[in-house]
Amino acid sequence: MDKLREVFSTVGRQVQQRPVAVLLLAVLLIFTAFGGAAQITSVTGDAAFVADNPTFDAFTESFDRGSIAVLVRGDISEPQTLHAIDRVDRQMSTKANVHTVTSPADQVRQEYGRIPDSEAKIRSVIGSPDYTVVQIVFDTGLSQQDERPIYTQAVEATDWAEFPAGTTVTVTGSAAFSAQLSTLIQQSTQQLLGLAIGLMVLALFFLFRGVRLRLLPIVAVFVGVIYTFGAIGYAGVPNSTMTSAVFPILIGLGIDYSVQFHERYEEELENHPPREALPQALGGIGPPVFVAMLAAALGFGATWVSTSSPSIIWFAQTSIFGVLLTFVAGILVLLPLLTLWVRRRGDSTDETPTEDDAPTTATASQSQGDSDRVGLVGELLGRSARTLASHPVLVLSIALLIALVGFQAGGSLDTLADTEGFIPQDLPAYTDLQQFRSVAGGGSSTSYDVLVTGTNLKHPTTLQWMLDFEHVATQTPLVQGVDSPATLIKQYNGGQIPQTESGVKRVLETIPERQKLQYYNDGRAHIMVYSEQDMTTQQALSFLENTRESIAYSSPPPGVTADITGTAAIATPSIVEQINSRNVTTGLGVLFVFVLLLLYYRNLVKAVAPLIPMVFVIGWQNIYMYLLNIPVSPLGASLGAMTVGIGAEYTIIVMDRYYQEKQQAGVSRLDAVQTAATRVGKAISVSGMTTVFGFSALVLSPFPILSGFGFLTVGVVFLTLIASLATLPPTLVLLDSIAERVTAIRSSGG
Repeated sequence: MDKLREVFSTVGRQVQQRPVAVLLLAVLLIFTAFGGAAQITSVTGDAAFVADNPTFDAFTESFDRGSIAVLVRGDISEPQTLHAIDRVDRQMSTKANVHTVTSPADQVRQEYGRIPDSEAKIRSVIGSPDYTVVQIVFDTGLSQQDERPIYTQAVEATDWAEFPAGTTVTVTGSAAFSAQLSTLIQQSTQQLLGLAIGLMVLALFFLFRGVRLRLLPIVAVFVGVIYTFGAIGYAGVPNSTMTSAVFPILIGLGIDYSVQFHERYEEELENHPPREALPQALGGIGPPVFVAMLAAALGFGATWVSTSSPSIIWFAQTSIFGVLLTFVAGILVLLPLLTLWVRRRGDSTDETPTEDDAPTTATASQSQGDSDRVGLVGELLGRSARTLASHPVLVLSIALLIALVGFQAGGSLDTLADTEGFIPQDLPAYTDLQQFRSVAGGGSSTSYDVLVTGTNLKHPTTLQWMLDFEHVATQTPLVQGVDSPATLIKQYNGGQIPQTESGVKRVLETIPERQKLQYYNDGRAHIMVYSEQDMTTQQALSFLENTRESIAYSSPPPGVTADITGTAAIATPSIVEQINSRNVTTGLGVLFVFVLLLLYYRNLVKAVAPLIPMVFVIGWQNIYMYLLNIPVSPLGASLGAMTVGIGAEYTIIVMDRYYQEKQQAGVSRLDAVQTAATRVGKAISVSGMTTVFGFSALVLSPFPILSGFGFLTVGVVFLTLIASLATLPPTLVLLDSIAERVTAIRSSGG
């Protein structure tokens, strides 16, 4: 611990001696970060919850074709309308990465060789529907970034095709979702950043009174956010709905670090010249804030290692980068600017002011005694801490009782696992999809995929198994139909499966190649299983389990393996698993932070004490969620570990100051508690409330999952602040007294 203090003191001396050079380094890093930020990509929808695995990769390579549906409503048999559909069909068929385009125009052209101008002729082929769908299917293996231009081209093609008046054209599908969500995520990230910074300015202006340059921490934390954008760009971490929640959180946490540096520097300037004040301040506050920052990073790290969901992993990775880099920005930006400001005040014209000059530099214009500086809030916090610490058993028993009620309430909380519930319900792409489902009677979300691998996939025995699977599956609840290679071959062979493999191959030769590729490709086979529309999360899980059981019950032939896969089949279980494992995530967060504190302090009491208030908060937050009817989302499932990591900052800083005060001669435990709460209670209250302001920006997010997470984090940070100031003082007094008794007993026994 002493070595770490010396390291930070050395850093403080370097910043004090070379502030301009440090600022130039900070600026150089900003320009470097711009290069990384330009490389950020975005991933949206179910794809953000699908981790790579061999089966999914094989399916993606062979059969996973995104699509766009152009829904046309009106008199489809009217020649002008069908000509426009034909123009869209032909235009999109020429585009790169488009595999097939199907429309009623194909049938009419096949019949007449062209689109006739006779409505009667058209109706003789397609009837007189009041809507139709132009299906644009992509090549396999495309990323969302590859698919988005096709959506743009489809929109342009429908505009260019000149549909007649009275005809409504809607472009929907996976790429439409991806494109619109990507744009909305970027806009949301920028808006949340702006809101968080604006709220921070208000918070610092009203809460950080009596401190010079009180808005300066905003500059430092904004630079830290820029560094974070650069880091995730270079590291290849994509932006997603979940990741966009990180930046208001980082502003809240980064402000904490800068406020602590700023407050301690002002405090040291009361009694030391500038050349000593900064090393003294950074040596004193640097280690606990550094450990608190590592604790926050480990809290996010617990989320990282406890999930397989990519979007949650990206959230955790971005958060870890963010807390590290906002901490660094506090040192590289805030401290040299404060140093230059002190010099510019004219208090010192020399790089190394004399001892006689320095006290005037630090305090002449502002020091009116400790009492004036800590203010009424600091005095009240100090007296409250002393009162609570005087009755440790009573205070901690009440806190524990409330926490136990919260742990019990945690089992009755609702969950939010449906990805369609994560997005704004008025998003045009979503309303278009709902419209498509209601009119056309379906959508991609109703189809699930089974990848079949192995040998002899075209053998009659394998095809017969597929029919057996279809029979078994359709007898189970929620499964409405199965489409397999056996279905295709029966269609082209008079409703029968050929008796020999050569017979199967002859039938396959009569099937159009593009159609055949939907069922056989790269030595693999593809089965589609259809479910009811608009299933609940529990129904979707039941459907998947029923399909797996049907595969097992129908007994695939030796050497043949069938696995249900695809984004829809993987995303929902991944999200549910993340929610169900939240206690494991929280436990890992507690364990990681405990090990960190034990390694740093090498003292069991100091490792345990900061965590006890956080355990209380984990229970209290369940009551908060229950009362406000906040469901547990995959993002909220990580909050327990986040609470431990984020809240540890407040408890570590209070505890560290407590032990500093206790080392002084003649200071009792209650005296040390009161002084610690008085001196740092105001600072952590300010930083805690500014964190609340930063997190509250999430409440205004257009994404329901982020808005709910915002309500949750605001309440939890507030509870964390209360726990730090109300339950840590009695915890310290109780554990410290027990430790002293144990030491005394051991000494007398020896």
